[in-house]
Formats: sequence, C-alpha cells, structure tokens
Amino acid sequence: MSNQTAPVDRRHDLDALRTFAMLLGIALHAALAYIGAGWVVSDQRTSAGLGMLVAATHGFRMPLFFLLSGFFTAMLWRRRGPAYLLSQRARRVLLPLILGCLTIVPAMWGVTNWAVSQQTEQVRAAAAEHAPRERAPTPDIWTVAAYGDMEGLRAYTADSELLNTLDPTWGVTPLGWTAIRNTPEATKYLLEIGADPSAPYQDRNTPLHTACFFGRAEVAELLLRAGADQTAASATGERPADAMRHDQQTTEFIANMVKVPIDYKEVTAGRERIRRMIEGADVAQSKATPHAQGGDDWSQWLRSQLRSDLFFQHLWFLWFLCWLNAGFAIVVLLARVLPSVKLPAALVGSPLCLLWLVPLTLLTQSQMHGDGAIPGFGPDTSAGLIPVPHVLLYYATFFGFGALMYCVRGSGARFGRFWYVMLPIALITLPFGLMFGYKAAGAADIIADDGARRWVSCLLQVLYAWLATLGLLGLFESMLAKDRPWVRYVSDSSYWLYLVHLPLIIVGQALFLRTDLPPLAEFILLTITTTAVLLVSYHFAVRYTPIGALLNGKRARQR
Repeated sequence: MSNQTAPVDRRHDLDALRTFAMLLGIALHAALAYIGAGWVVSDQRTSAGLGMLVAATHGFRMPLFFLLSGFFTAMLWRRRGPAYLLSQRARRVLLPLILGCLTIVPAMWGVTNWAVSQQTEQVRAAAAEHAPRERAPTPDIWTVAAYGDMEGLRAYTADSELLNTLDPTWGVTPLGWTAIRNTPEATKYLLEIGADPSAPYQDRNTPLHTACFFGRAEVAELLLRAGADQTAASATGERPADAMRHDQQTTEFIANMVKVPIDYKEVTAGRERIRRMIEGADVAQSKATPHAQGGDDWSQWLRSQLRSDLFFQHLWFLWFLCWLNAGFAIVVLLARVLPSVKLPAALVGSPLCLLWLVPLTLLTQSQMHGDGAIPGFGPDTSAGLIPVPHVLLYYATFFGFGALMYCVRGSGARFGRFWYVMLPIALITLPFGLMFGYKAAGAADIIADDGARRWVSCLLQVLYAWLATLGLLGLFESMLAKDRPWVRYVSDSSYWLYLVHLPLIIVGQALFLRTDLPPLAEFILLTITTTAVLLVSYHFAVRYTPIGALLNGKRARQR
C-alpha cells in the first residue's frame, strides 16, 4: 500500500456525509410505520411515496456508513498507530455498545411491547367494526379463502390453475390464507378439490408453518390428515414445529402486519393442541432418541436467540464495527509479514473501481432475502450476537474499500469525481431494482427465467448501492469541503441522536395511530419533533458531560 497523501484534507465533507447517513436513519425509521408491513407499528394509512423513500434509503445508507467508517479507521491507524486505533475504538464503539445494551435495548423491549399492544387494540377495533361485513370484498381466490366465503370459493374446482398459486401481494397460497385468518371450512374444501397442503409460499413457508405459528389447531389437523410435509424448511430454515417457538411480541407483530386480530392465550392453547397432534402422529420427528432430539431442539433455540434481531436492536452497527475493526487490525498485522502489494490508484478511484467492486459485492448480495426467495431490496439485517455471515461480509466489502480509499489515494483525493453522472444513473436504476425485488410478475414480463431474473435483481441492487454511495461522496466533496462550525456541531450530536432515537420514534408512531392526519404529515411531524427533542437533550444533558466525552471526546463550553 502507498503512503502517499494529498495536502488537502477533505475530512470535513466526509464527516458531514457520515452524519447525513446517521440522521437519515431517523427519517427511515419514522417512515416505516406507513409502508404497510414489516415494522413494530403499522398504520392503516399507507404512503407509496414513503415506501419509496424507505427502499431508496435502505439501499445505500448503511453501505455508505461502513465505507466512511473504513476510511476513518485507516486514517486513524496511519496517524496514531494500531494500538491507539484499537484503544479508541474500544472507548468509542465497544463501550457505548455495552452501555446501550444495558439501557437502550431494554427500553426498546419495553417500548416495543407497549407499541405492539396499542397496534393489537387497533386491529381488534377495526375487525369488530367490520365484523357484520365479514365477506370477501373482491372475488379472487386468496380473499374468498381468507374470509371463508364458501359461495365464492366453490366457483373454483379441481381443474383450477389457481389452487396453489401465490397471491401477488404477500406471496401466499390460498391454503395459507385459510390458516392466517382461521377458516377451516375453506381449508377443508380446498384440500378436497386438490390443493397441495405443502405448496410453499414465496418465502418457502407452507400452510402448516402458518397454522403452527398462529395456533390454528383445526386448520393444522386438516393439513396433517392431508399429508402436509412437517419437515419442510422455510427460507430461514424453520420447520413447521419451529414456528410454534415464537414469543408473544413476534406473534402479535406478524398478526398486526397482516391485519389479523389474535388472542395470544388462544394462540398458545392452539399451539399446544398442534404439538400433541404432531407427537401423537410421530411424523415430524423420531421418538427413538428423545434425548438427542431434545438437545437438538435446545441448540436450535439457542442459535435462534443469538441471531435474533431483538438482541442488539438498532445498535447492531456498533457490533459490526467491532468485528470490522478487529478484522482491519488482523489485516494490518499480516501486511507487516507478507510481501507488500501496491494497488494502482486508478483501481480505487471511480468509475474503474466498479469493475471489481460490483462482481465482488454480488457474491454476498445473491444470498440476501433467503437466496432470493423473499421479496426485498438492499441488504439484510443482522442484529444478533452471531452476525449472519453474508451480511457481515457484505458490509466488510464497503468497509474495506473505504480503508483502501485512504491508504491508496489519501484523505485529499476526490473520490466521486463523476457524481453528476452516478447519481442520475442511480436514480434510474432504483425503480427497476424495486420492480425486480418486489414485483416478480412485472419483472417476469421482461425476463422469464427465474435464475436470470434473480441475478439481474442482485445486479441492480449492487449497482444502486455503489452508484449512490460514490455519487454522494462526490456531491458532498463539492458542497462541504470547508469546515463549518454548525456542521461540526451536528456531526458531534448525530451519534447521540441515532443511539437513542428509536424508542421515541416508536412511541410517536403508536400515538399517531389515534389520529387522522395524512401519513406524510405524521412522518414530517414525527421526524422533526424527535430530532429537535434529541438535539436539545444533547446540548444540555450530553455534550459537556462524560457521556458526550465518551461519544465524541471532551468538548469545552464557549463563552
């Protein structure tokens, strides 16, 4: 590696860009309540625009953050040495993570449980309001199956091509919807006319997975009698019996997401009935070695808990930084004993860097979203104690390239010279990436082959991440090359804001369930209010205290 550095120091614009990435996380989390699914609070009023904002932001925000983290890690190593680097990262990353796990994470658990209970009350109220009209509002097979509309369902017979077809929104079979909404009469009819009890969903779950998860004992009994596969594995590796291990918070969260009111006591009782059915039938697992099987179940439960996204919550990025900084230190040590390799500066500059970065990132992107079985755009999330390997390696690519940028080209080099070309191309790539990621039917009209379509989807996601990242680097280099006090102040505050913002965001989203404001108005109000409250708390309660010194170093009050 070359020691060459340019005389101009562009740390200010890169630090401002890292601040932008962290603050953008507040807006992203505030918008999640209005995209229709996938969050603790799911407002009935959704916004396609906010859904686009979430997808566009998620596609580049954390890759950009880790790239900049790699850059500043290499800078600190070059200027202060590896010993100081590890000591500083222990103080600024590992110690805040430990303190956050003792304070912020428990607060998140409490806030999440309260928010889920508020959401459950709203779902039950909506279900009670529409109970007299509990009839399929549209004539498609998935809806009539879900609502148990037998008159509408009998229009479909054994020769129907739709018996095992996935619905275009959730990717669930008609039998799956009978398990979600607990309509056993519809389950029985579909099985009688030839529906496959083990037909997988888009995420490789099956109707039996769903019945076990929600404790739908009558539906599960019908599926088991029809020969449903009890060993089928979902995209996350769960068997149907494993689906009964999920706790109340997760169960109510998924129920709220699909707008189905549940009583967790009834779910628990239903799961116990299903468990007795499975054990009595002796189909799912052999009873010849009960001790070994029990140990296997325990180890599976332990692994699921260690990988649970509830472990670190939104503080997972600090845990990833611990891993990546440790990896960086190992590489530095190996570089001392191995022959030195001098990379051409052109290969670490744009746009030539894309020639090797895009294929390299494709390797890990191809494993996201259950190897493409689950709809999605951008990287997966891994907030457990044991990082998901392909997610860690994905971010390691961005972190490592950020370190190369400093080591090969120096802090004064311009990294995004062609930002005015890259950003427009990224914006053009985004809608195609979203279509291939979420709208399989529309993408199939362009590319019919499933395998080819999946690789095109991965390519579009990787291109968007790199083009947006490098384009924003160039944009901020052009706009914020000079040091500005207000930018430095906001940069100092951003660490605190991001660490503690999420409990406030979730409380605000749950409170907004009771209002009738448009989604965009609630989103703007929630984002601005949360940021303002946290800025005030930072100035008066954090900046000049030991907490502020821990996060950003000691700051002296100015007269």
